Amino acid sequence: MSSWFSSSAQAPPPQEGMSPGVEKALAFLILAMIGRLLKHRFSAPQLAGVQRLIMDATLPCTIFKALCAVSLDVELLRWPLLGVAFVIVQLAAAAVASKLFFADTIRQQTARYQLATAAPGLSAFVFIKEFVGDAYAGPAALFDLPYKLYLVLVLPFLLGVPAPSMSKLVTDPLNVSILGGLAIAFTKTPYASLGALGQAASLLAGAQTPILFVLIGAKVKLSGATPAVCLALLMLRHAACYVYVAIASFGTDAERMTLLLLAQAAVSVVGWGQISRARDAGGSYDVDLAFDVVGYSMPLTMALQTAACLGVLPSLTVMPLICLIAGGAGWALLRRKGSDDALAKVA
Repeated sequence: MSSWFSSSAQAPPPQEGMSPGVEKALAFLILAMIGRLLKHRFSAPQLAGVQRLIMDATLPCTIFKALCAVSLDVELLRWPLLGVAFVIVQLAAAAVASKLFFADTIRQQTARYQLATAAPGLSAFVFIKEFVGDAYAGPAALFDLPYKLYLVLVLPFLLGVPAPSMSKLVTDPLNVSILGGLAIAFTKTPYASLGALGQAASLLAGAQTPILFVLIGAKVKLSGATPAVCLALLMLRHAACYVYVAIASFGTDAERMTLLLLAQAAVSVVGWGQISRARDAGGSYDVDLAFDVVGYSMPLTMALQTAACLGVLPSLTVMPLICLIAGGAGWALLRRKGSDDALAKVA
């Protein structure tokens, strides 16, 4: 006998939801929208406090956890070599793009060093695991290894950050996280053996992404020339990335897709953090411009990653041309007569 609480009808089979990669991209967008809606509730000092929380708590823990996982398999040595080549390509492309857009040294150097960063862990790994396979997570991590070392060891030197004193070395959260992470990796200490310390670091590292995207929504500039400048710069950066992939692609379809997704990675929040440190140490950098580049890079990369995984991204011979045309059009519009040099309005 049927009742209001039971039925003889069979339940419909569960429907497949959207892929985790696309779902994560939408989640990032929602977090940014939440930040935008809450923007009026935050004063400038409060936003600066959230920024400081990222710099002194979540970002050091993210770096610490990433460095603890560093390992090198000799059989996969080609992947970190590809990563080294990618760092060089990014530095060259960023130098050209920044000179095209900015005449003043402050913004030119800021754009150069921020554009020449990448965050595959945040913006590529989830797509690789979902659309290529878990087996390629290891090669992807090895490709990312040179960038990790560049961001934490080489970039501060390029930015002119002075060598820290002994007291600064043991009290600055970012320095402590780098030294601790490298020590764990060098001694091959299992992360699980860190116990409560490892759990605490993981919790803070996990909090970085939601806090960062809410901050992006609340802080990134949507008016004036800023969106056009940032997107045009990023399109020129991606043009170089696609040329790199077209030249360096090798092996199976899965390996080529892995390399493409890694090359499309967004710029790194660690780069913004290092630029902020350099400015605090007396360097001349535009920290807000660096943050805006990060803010616009994330949604652009998520759209490109989704398109690549769904098979609707144009070929590698066409994408560099599309990016060059888009970046060049942005530059021309910002330099057009009567615009009163829109690039000057970014700052």
